[in-house]
Amino acid sequence: MSRDFAREGYMEASGRASAPLVLLVDEDPITRNVLRPLLRPHGLEVVQARASVAALELLQRVARRFRLVVVSLEMQGLPGAVVLETVRLFKPELAAICLTASSSGGAAQGGCLVKPATTEELRARIAEALAGAPRIPTATLAPDVIERAKRAFERSGSLMAAAHEIGLGMSDRSAFEE
Repeated sequence: MSRDFAREGYMEASGRASAPLVLLVDEDPITRNVLRPLLRPHGLEVVQARASVAALELLQRVARRFRLVVVSLEMQGLPGAVVLETVRLFKPELAAICLTASSSGGAAQGGCLVKPATTEELRARIAEALAGAPRIPTATLAPDVIERAKRAFERSGSLMAAAHEIGLGMSDRSAFEE
């Protein structure tokens, strides 16, 4: 059974029905409100998800329309790192930006923007991501974890099933540490 996350208040959308989309995944409404106006000048319509599960469901439903995903690593439930790895493995054509609240560790050094990022940093990173510059760190996943995730996706066609396997393979929030 599929949940209607929009009706349950987990995500917000606005605007034109045919514009390319950016998926903004962050629990913090302040961060979402700061980022939204910076994304619109790029011709993107912003879809917001305040939960990782809602983000994956959106990607599952309308993946062709998304051009960019912006994900906070610090999410309740399913970590943002799992969402990013799921996108990297199963939607590699999507540009991605990661955000982190921590200035220490592999995530910040590996290319995640540290919150609160300046407007200039955000604008530059958005332009780089849309131009195809890969700037997100990648987790060190064992080959068997990747295979389990691929099999789960092949069996079910579900990004959530693949993300579950990826999450099991990521020991903790230090997945991006070098």
